[in-house]
Amino acid sequence: MKEWNEEELEKFIKENKNALVDGCRPIVGHEVKFMTKLQLKVKHFVDLTPYFVKVAIVTIIIFLCSIFTWYSVMRPDPSKSVIENIIEQFKPSK
Repeated sequence: MKEWNEEELEKFIKENKNALVDGCRPIVGHEVKFMTKLQLKVKHFVDLTPYFVKVAIVTIIIFLCSIFTWYSVMRPDPSKSVIENIIEQFKPSK
């Protein structure tokens, strides 16, 4: 194989520019074929927003149910406020 120096390579490119460019042009309809193949290979975008909304709603419902259950059934002393009951739970016993 011939070793090209910079001048020979530049001269070859200038002389054969049209032949090189003509051989590189895509065939008619190439873009359509390419986009069709690309769409078949690419997976569709999955929107996670509805799932996050459902998880948020379930979380809020569970939180409200647990507060209601604690407030109506499990609270140690119903005559005291919620904060006082919580503070008493964390006081060191004597």
